[in-house]
This record gives sequence, C-alpha cells and structure tokens, in this order.
Amino acid sequence: MKGILRLGLIALLFAACNPLERSDLLPEEAIPRNAVYILKVNDPEGALRELDHEFLKEDTSTDLPILEFLQHLKHLSPEESGYLAALPTKGDSLSYLYISGIREEPKEKDSLAVTGELPADPLDTDKAEASFTQKIFSKDLGSIRLSSLDSVLITSFDTSSLPEDQDQRRISLLKSSATGRPFTLFVDSEKADSLAGPAIKNRTEWSGLAGSLALDLSLSQDKWQWTGVGVENDSLPSLIGLFDQTRPVLNTLASLTPEGADGLLTISFADHSAFAENQSKVFPGNQISDSLFRTSEAVGLVFQGNNRAVLLNTYGALSLAEFLQDARQDSYDYQGKEIGVLKPNSVLEEAFPSFIRDFSFTHYAVLDNSFVFSDTKEFLELIIRNINSGNSYDKSAIYQSAKEELAEASSLLLIGDGKKLQDVASDLLPSELFRLANEAAIGDPLLAFQVVADRSFCHLNIFKKRKSSSVRKQGVSPRFTLQLDAPLATVPQFVTDHRNNKKEIVVQDTENNLYLISSEGKILWKKELEGRVQGRIEQIDLYKNGRLQLAFTTNNQFLVLDRNGKEVAPFDMKFSGPVLNPLAVFDYEGNRNYRFVITQGSDVRMYNGKGNIVTGFKYTKADSPVLDRPRHFRVGTRDYLVFRLEDGSLKILNRVGDTRVAVKEKIEFSDNDVYIYNDKFIVTDKTGTLFSTDTRGRITKTRFNLAADHGMDATIKTLSLMNDNELTIKGNKAVLDLGVYTKPRIFYIYDKIYVSVTDIQTQRAYLFDSNAIPFAGFPVYANSPIDLSDMDNDRKVEIVAKFEENSLIVYSLN
Repeated sequence: MKGILRLGLIALLFAACNPLERSDLLPEEAIPRNAVYILKVNDPEGALRELDHEFLKEDTSTDLPILEFLQHLKHLSPEESGYLAALPTKGDSLSYLYISGIREEPKEKDSLAVTGELPADPLDTDKAEASFTQKIFSKDLGSIRLSSLDSVLITSFDTSSLPEDQDQRRISLLKSSATGRPFTLFVDSEKADSLAGPAIKNRTEWSGLAGSLALDLSLSQDKWQWTGVGVENDSLPSLIGLFDQTRPVLNTLASLTPEGADGLLTISFADHSAFAENQSKVFPGNQISDSLFRTSEAVGLVFQGNNRAVLLNTYGALSLAEFLQDARQDSYDYQGKEIGVLKPNSVLEEAFPSFIRDFSFTHYAVLDNSFVFSDTKEFLELIIRNINSGNSYDKSAIYQSAKEELAEASSLLLIGDGKKLQDVASDLLPSELFRLANEAAIGDPLLAFQVVADRSFCHLNIFKKRKSSSVRKQGVSPRFTLQLDAPLATVPQFVTDHRNNKKEIVVQDTENNLYLISSEGKILWKKELEGRVQGRIEQIDLYKNGRLQLAFTTNNQFLVLDRNGKEVAPFDMKFSGPVLNPLAVFDYEGNRNYRFVITQGSDVRMYNGKGNIVTGFKYTKADSPVLDRPRHFRVGTRDYLVFRLEDGSLKILNRVGDTRVAVKEKIEFSDNDVYIYNDKFIVTDKTGTLFSTDTRGRITKTRFNLAADHGMDATIKTLSLMNDNELTIKGNKAVLDLGVYTKPRIFYIYDKIYVSVTDIQTQRAYLFDSNAIPFAGFPVYANSPIDLSDMDNDRKVEIVAKFEENSLIVYSLN
C-alpha cells in the first residue's frame, strides 16, 4: 500500500513538473520542436515600425523564406511580446505561428477567435483565398495565446503536439537573449538548409554556418544587417567549428588584393595547429604536413572574373619558401618582384581544403612575410602592379564602405561586390549566409560576412549595403590595362570621339602599328604605318562638319586618317631625305582653315586644307635645320609663328613668313620647346638660363642655375620647371625622390591646373596642383609621361600612360 502511494506521489510530482500539463506554460516552451526560424519579439510596436521599410513593402515569394517570414509578423500585428515560429509543411513550404503571453482571463481551451469576417460562401475558394491573408486566427492555451493566418495550424495545435523532451539548450538561449533591438532571429541551421531552394542549396561539407544562430536585424535605406552569435552543434560539423580554440588576428591581406577584385575571402587564426585539428574533423586524411604552414596566420582567396589567387600571411615561413624554391622550374623579375614558375601544384588545396577547392597554382611571389599564388602569370602580375601603384583593395570603395561596420580582427571575412560575389562564394560557405543577406533589394551593393571566434561561440556580422558615394576613395584607381601585340613606341594620348565627345586613345607600337582604343579598353582598329609617328597626333575637322580626323607625320610621311583609320586623300604624302619633325597645325582664326607646316632639315613647307602648298608663305628655307615643330601664338590681335633653329636663331614671323620680331642674340637651346608666358616668348638654354623676349625683340635673361637636362612647360599664366628632383610650379616647390624625371606637363581641365612628371627610373608618375601639392594616391606606376583628360564626360579625370613594355594603363582620379 505504501509502495502504491509512493508511486502515485511520484506520478503526481512528475505531472506537476511536466510543462505540457502546466497551465502556466511559457511561450518559449510551446514552440514546436520542428521550428526552422524563430523570431523573438521583444517590442511588438518597435518591431512593426522596423519592418515598415522599403525592403518589406511588397510580399515576395522566393526560394529565400526569411523576407516572407518577417512580413508575416506585420500581417499578425502582435500586441504582446512573444515568438514567431516558422514551421515546415508539405512541399517544403512554411506556416507561421505567433506564440505570446496574455494578460486578460484565458478563454476556453478550444475556443477559436477570428479577426475579420469569414467569406460569405465557404465553397467560393477564389474569394476565400483572396481574403485569407486578411484573417488572423487565434487560440488561448492557459497562459499563452497562439495566432496565425493558418486556421488549420491553430485548430490542430494542442499541448499533446509538443514533445516530452524539450530542447533545453534552445529554451535557455531564447530566454537569455536580451538585446536592445525590437526582435531577434533564431535559426536552426540544419532545418533551414533542408528548405534551401536549388539555386542556393548548400554545396559544402558543412551542415551549416552554426548549430544555432541568434541574430538582430538592422534596417535602413542603404543597409540590411544581421548581427549576433552562433553556437556549435555538437554532433554535426559547422563552419564556426573551424575556429574552436583559436583567436582571430588582424590580417592585412586586403592590402595585397587588387582594387578591382570582385571579392576577398580571408580566414585567420592565432594557432594554425588548432585550426588544422578542427579542419581534420571534416576533412580527415586530406591535409599535408603541418610543417609547411605552422607559421601561417591568415589565408585569403581573391576572386576577379575567372581569375583566382591565394594570399598567405606568415610570421616566418622558411620551410614553405624552401619547398617552393626546390619545386620551381623557372623564375623572372617583374616590377622588382621575383615570380617563381612551377608545374601545377595543389599543396594549398591539400593544406586548406575547407576553403581552397580545385586550385593548382603555377606562379607565386614572395612579398616580405606574405606569399601570393596564382594559376596564371597574368593575374599575379596584375596583383603586383596594383601593389606597386598603391591600388589595393583596402583603398577601394567597397572596402571603405564596409569598414565602418566590421570588427578589426576576423576569424573569417568575406567581402565583395554583392552582384558578382555570391555565385563564387556560395560554393564555399553555408547557404544561410546568402538567405540572410541577399533578399535586400539594394542598388550597387556590397556584401560582407564576418565571423569572430570567442570561446565556445562566434560573433556574426552579415550585411548587404550600398557602396557609399561619400566614402569614395580619395585618390586614383586603375580603370583598365591593355596589352598590345608589340612594345609601345609612342606615349599613349587621348583623342576625341566626335560622335559622343568621349575620349579614345591612340598609340603606336614598335612594329609601326597604330591603334585606336575605346574608353572601355577595346581595340577599335590597328593600322600598320611605314614609319614612326613624330610627336603628338593632332585632331582636325577637315570638312568642317564636326567629324574629326587624325593628322601627324612619321619619319617620312604626312598623313591624315579618318575615324576608321583610312587615309584621307591627298594627305598621304611621302618625303625623302632627313626625318620629318612633328607636324604643326595652325588655325589662325579658329575657323578650321588649317595650315599644316612640315619641317625637314632646313626645308619648310606649308599646306592648306586641300593639300596644296600655300604659295604666299615665303619662309620655305631656314638658315639652318629647324629644331622640332614650329609654334603659333597670338598676342593681342597679331599672329606669331616661332621657329627654333639649330644655329641658335629664334625666328619670330608673321603669317606670310616675314620677320615680325627680330631676335638678334643666338641661344644655345635646351631640349625644351618655346612657349608664350605673360605675353612674352620664353625659351631656356643648356646652362639653365631663361630667355624672355617681348614683341619688340627685347630680351630679359633669368639665371635659374638649372641642370642641362632640365624640363619646362608653360601656359600664358603658369610656368613649371623640373630641375634634378625639384619641381617648381608658379614659384611653389616640391622636392621629389632622386630620380630621372621627364619634362613637366601642364594640363588645364575644368578650371583646374594639373602638373605631371614621371620618374622613368622607378616608373612612377606624379601629379600636382598649381601649389605644387601632390594629389592623393600619387605616385602611380607608369612607364612614360602621362596624358590627362575627362574620358567619359563625367567631370572626373582619367590618366593614360605606358605600363609595361607592351601594355598601357588608364587610371581614374576620384
């Protein structure tokens, strides 16, 4: 009898402790075990305000259910804090149930409340379906209230549907989460992955990002962001498990990534051995010896189009360096960096199978304590070019826009162009990353995903954000590079496309091929010439119809080409004898009645727009060979044609070739041209003396003590001199590194002065303003003087220059 009483007492106590029979059932205890997503609503009114956002204005039915999940909270309009649970139904669809506490007296257990009117004709299914989303069904169970748009879900729910063995860890996590946000999202990764649509089905070895996720949502017009924590699943491998017992380190791999990359995925760890042990649980027997990588602390995977590269940071990698040295077949120098060439090698894939797939590198370079690996020489060379020119990913608009949202140190960081990154990275990462971030319809987006390991869990930060125009890189960034069929022979220059007023590029290679290149870097045509182009190519409107032609001289030809590269008769003239000087084009009145002046030795020929000799021009024979092209200036209402002669004479003539200004003194001309400055003709001699001649022939000499190889450029109001490593602009000085510099060149665009010089020893181009202050981002890598213009009429300036021996580069100033 006592035994029976004891058993009865135990049963009574058990029943009292069984939450399924309690009248004070807590909302988190009533959440069905099969819930995929759970939204804890801390502040219903604040949550509804948060969801009244442009991202959530329209109902959206996609393979990504999170947006639809959040919209259902709006439809239910809860008044009490509680939990919105997403429950799988037939066909991998979801039903939604809101579970909250109630304040008023509970209703009868089986009562069903309906907000709004039911359809008049229950058999009218079309009408019922149309009005269904407007009905909220509710049911009270003791101290909790159930609400849903699905009446079947409400009527079929009772305490017997709940499991006897509650998930105490989930309940504890739900109860303990307390944030300042209106709501928190909980995700069961394994269940969520089972619902992923075919477009985002997880293709990795991971069961998920984490066993469980608890995330807060932040919304604005330009950002959709989830932040929170992830907890491991003890039985199934998850991504965050890779970083168990490791600490994140601050890595600098973004500084080794080209600025134009589509994206960058990095992992870092203070202890490689711990990381390798965690990795071996998912990839047993698939890793090489730890000896090569034991000093590594960060690994990066760079995406750019079809190109990939792997970056590796170490704090001492003698073993790896020796391994690569022994394995390589060849090496060569590229922009001061040694590139090693090997047979296809999969050692990185074997060492880091969790992130590096199908990657056999053939080229590598060592940069201090970092290694760069690529499967093509072209991509590795592109990376080195960007490093040398300072155009790295950490200075890009994407990285700078994301930086303010990121922690400094990451265990894992994925960042890149939101439109280009996801297809590549979804092969490597769990699919809920993309379900969480990709639903926000943000224009020109970046996508970022950050994991920071912290003891037994990880901090998570996932966001999609519009690249901010206010966080634009201040400086210069490469726009494109283009490789030609042979080394460049001339300095690339901009010319105008008369159809849209945009700029194109003309350049000649050593095989005498002349190229016209579009503003997008496409070769429009290539034409083989008989000789080398002399000086700059001029543009003319020969027929006065707005269509522009290219006019220039070669060694022995005077040519005019139309936009398609065809010769314009009769301007296909050939000359025998000495090499022609660059072409001079005079347009006295600006009415396109051109005069073309060809100088060859001491011979001077002037042609009109029809290709005929201008018989009225008298100066057909100089006293000695003409140096360079003659110049035309206008001072007041008078025209001045200026010739420098080999014997030191400075000839200043009028339109018909008579002497207009007599210059009696002979000058030992430097290699610099003649300019008009403050209404005076200026030249320099080889001693660095500046000769200034007014319109009456009076000469003023200024000793600048310049080196014989000094450079000069001038406009009407601006004088610039380059002497050794000192640049002077309007009296303002800038001292550069020691080097061999080209002549300065002055550009005047949008009421702004730019002055450029290039150090041909170190292949660095500099750009300064009129106060000799360098522009941000300079110097940049360039192998020639630059040309500068607004290439596409957006009031932003572009630069073109020779890059490598057979390539050119275009930079954009921001």
